[in-house]
Amino acid sequence: MSSYYEDSIWTLLSDDEDYQSYPGDEPFHYGERYLYDYQWYHERFPEEWAVCHEEGTGPGQCNNCANFGSVNGIFIGYCANCAAYIYEGSRGRGFIDVGVENNDDSVLEFPSAYDTYLKDVDVLAILPIDNEIQTSTQDMNNIDDKDIYGDYPEDDSMDVGVMNCHFEGGYNDF
Repeated sequence: MSSYYEDSIWTLLSDDEDYQSYPGDEPFHYGERYLYDYQWYHERFPEEWAVCHEEGTGPGQCNNCANFGSVNGIFIGYCANCAAYIYEGSRGRGFIDVGVENNDDSVLEFPSAYDTYLKDVDVLAILPIDNEIQTSTQDMNNIDDKDIYGDYPEDDSMDVGVMNCHFEGGYNDF
């Protein structure tokens, strides 16, 4: 029996004859989130769902899921369309806006993400990744050129040779 990923574009692009079904890596956990297949997920989003989205669903393949099911770039749940029509409520009611779950009468029979895997999670407190990884501009201003280029002499009178080429007029004249 063929696996889900054998029909995907990954199989067509892979030149590895002994490939294992993509993706084979474990999620990378960082703070209150994890990274899987180039997408960030909230730590409470079930990993078994993250590793097996149906074709065309999830933050990597559905723009609605990426936009409405993510808070500050962290995926928390499927969009209302994918949740209702693809997963038929088995993965929640779906989101209709950032952090706003679908409460239409047609989906009230489905379990709410906030009553299941997102119970007691404050989605307004979810911070973007770049908020945690910051570079101080003050530190950047204190970098000296020799920190980057080494301690090379700034003498222009060095002999021209293979190691120090002279590029006048666009030609390499030794």
